[in-house]
Amino acid sequence: MGEDKAAIITEPTPSVDPAALAQQGREQYRQGDLEAARTRLYEAYEAFKTAGNLNGIAETANDVGVLYTVQQRYTEAESWLLQAHSRFVDLQDYEGEAQTLGNLGSMCQSRGDLKQAAAYLQQAADRFHLVGDDEKRSATLRVLSMVRLRQMRFLQALAAYEAALACHPRQTAFRRLLRRIVGLPRRLLEH
Repeated sequence: MGEDKAAIITEPTPSVDPAALAQQGREQYRQGDLEAARTRLYEAYEAFKTAGNLNGIAETANDVGVLYTVQQRYTEAESWLLQAHSRFVDLQDYEGEAQTLGNLGSMCQSRGDLKQAAAYLQQAADRFHLVGDDEKRSATLRVLSMVRLRQMRFLQALAAYEAALACHPRQTAFRRLLRRIVGLPRRLLEH
C-alpha cells in the first residue's frame, strides 16, 4: 500500500493548455452557453498569465470583452477590451489591435455611444489597412457607414460605404456599379 501512495504522489500532474481552454470557451460561446464560455475563458486567461503568454492574454481579454458586450454588460466589456487593446499595442500586434478597436466600436454602438463608436471603427479600419486586410477593412467601413447613418451624417455614411466598396478585395461589376451610385451625391456636392 505504501508503494501505491508513492506512485500517486510522484505522478506528474497534467499541465493546463491555455489555448485548449480558450478554444473550448470560444466553442461554448458559439453554442450560446455564455456562462460556461466566460468561465472557460477566465481559466484560459489565468493560464496564459501563468505561462507568461502575452499574446494569449490579449486575445483572451478580447474574447471576454466580446462576451460581455453580447450580455450588455458594457462596463465590464469596455474594461476587458481596453486591456486587450493596450496589450496588443505593447506587442505591436496591429491586427489584434484592429480587431479590438472594431470590437470597442461595436460595443459603443450597442450601448448607444455613436460618436465613440465611429472613432473606434475609423481607427480599426485604418489599422486593417495598415496590415493589408482589405476584407476586414471593408467590413469595418460598412459598419461605420451604418453608425454615420444613425448619426444622420448622410454624406459621411455614403463616403464610408463608398470606401468599403472600393477596398473590398473581390471587385465585381455590381460592386463597381454600386460604388459609382453611392459616390454620386458626394461628387455632385464637390462641384
